Amino acid sequence: MTNKLLLLLLFLFLLPFFCSAQNHMANDGIVSIDKTGFKRYGKTYLIRGANYWYGMNMGSLLGGNRVRLDTELDQLVAMGVNNLRIMAGSEGPDDPQQTFRMQPSLMTSPGIYNEQIFQGLDYLLDAMGKRNMTAIVTLNNFWHWSGGFSQYVAWVTNTVPPYPTRNSDTWGAFTKYTSQFYKDAIISKSCTDLFKAHINTVQERKNVMNGKRYKDDPVIMAWQIANEPQSAPASWYDDLAQFIKKGAPQQLVTSGIESMLDYTDFTNAHSSTAIDYCTCHLWVENWGIYKADDPNGLQRALTYATNYIDTREKWATSIGKPIVLEEFGMARDAWKQPNNIEYKYDPTTTTEHKDIFYNHLFSQVTQMVKQGKAFSGSNFWSYSGIGRPTDPPTSWVGDPPHEPRGWYSVYDQDTTVNVIRKYNEELEKLMDELD
Repeated sequence: MTNKLLLLLLFLFLLPFFCSAQNHMANDGIVSIDKTGFKRYGKTYLIRGANYWYGMNMGSLLGGNRVRLDTELDQLVAMGVNNLRIMAGSEGPDDPQQTFRMQPSLMTSPGIYNEQIFQGLDYLLDAMGKRNMTAIVTLNNFWHWSGGFSQYVAWVTNTVPPYPTRNSDTWGAFTKYTSQFYKDAIISKSCTDLFKAHINTVQERKNVMNGKRYKDDPVIMAWQIANEPQSAPASWYDDLAQFIKKGAPQQLVTSGIESMLDYTDFTNAHSSTAIDYCTCHLWVENWGIYKADDPNGLQRALTYATNYIDTREKWATSIGKPIVLEEFGMARDAWKQPNNIEYKYDPTTTTEHKDIFYNHLFSQVTQMVKQGKAFSGSNFWSYSGIGRPTDPPTSWVGDPPHEPRGWYSVYDQDTTVNVIRKYNEELEKLMDELD
C-alpha cells in the first residue's frame, strides 16, 4: 500500500473526529470576534440588547423577586432581546441613609461578600442561559449608585466621598475624588489590588444553580471593566483588560466607556490587545442636547445622534474593532405638560418623542449593519418590565436609585416595546442573511 493511500485512509478515519471538534467549537455558545463583528454558534451574532443592571438583586432571595425576574426575562425574549448588560459589582456599606446605592450590596466590605446576592447573580445567569441569552457583565462603576470606584477610594483612604445629590452641584468634586482610583499612583495601586481580587472572585465563582464557573459559562459574552470610566489612562485599561483576559481567556473584554469625549479618550480605552470591542453611550438629555419639556428639541437630538453614531463608528473602524451602542435613553413626553416636571416620570405619560428617538437610532444602526460597518448592535436603557415608579421604594425599576424613578425606564406596556421588537426582528433577519 502506497504512502499516499495510507495518508488518505488516515485522513478519512480522522475526518469525523475533526468535524465533531469543529462543530463543538462552533456550538459551545461562546461569543467570539470575527473581523469587525461577533460570532456565536459559528454564525453572525448581533446584539439585540437591554440594560438590566439590577438583575442580580432581583434574582436574590434577599430583597428580590424571582417570579418577577422570570416574567421580565420572558418578556424580553418575546421582544427579541438576546443580550443583557448587568452588574456583577456593588459595594457597601449597606446604610439605609444612603438611598442612592444598590442595596443590599454584593461586597459589603473589601473581600467580604453577601452570599445571598451572589446567589441572585447565579440565578440570573442560569435563567438567562435557559433562554439562550448572553450577558455583558459589568464589574465596577465610576458612579456612586452601586458603590463603585468612590467606595474603593473611601476604603483605601478612610475618607468620605463628596457624594452628589439631585439638587447639588458637587459632580465636579465627586469626579475628582473618584478619579483617584486611577490617577493617584499610591491610591490607584491599592484600589486596583482590591478590584483585581474582586474580579478573580467573580470569575472563579461556581454557580450554585448549575455548577458552572463564571469564567467558563457561555452565557457571559463579555466582561466589562466598569460603567463609564472618565478619562482613564491607556495603561490602566490595558492592565485590567489583560488581567481579566488571563482569568477568563474564552470570554470577551471591553471597557464600558461612554465615548463622549474625543478620539484620544476613545483610543485610550480601546487600543489594548486585550480589549475585544468598543463601546459608546448616548444621553442627549444628560448632555444638554435635549430637554423633555421642549417640543422643538427632538430634531436637535436626532441630528446630534446621527453625527455621534457616525463618528464613533469611524473611530471603531480606525482601530479595527466592533462597537456597540450599549446605553441610550429618553424621558417621557414632559413637553405636553411643560409646567409639571413630574409628568416626565409618570408611567402613564406618553412616549412619542422617545419612540421616534429609539426608531431613529435603531434605523441608523441597522443600516450600518447592512453596509458591513463596525456597529454590531445596541442595548437600550433600561428595562423596568412590570415595575413602576409608583411601586414601593424597595421595588427595583430601570432607573438607578440616585435618579428620579421613571426617568428613562421602559415598561412592559409602553409603545416603545413595539419599536424595540420591530428592530430586533429586523436584526434577527439580518443575522440569517449575513451567513
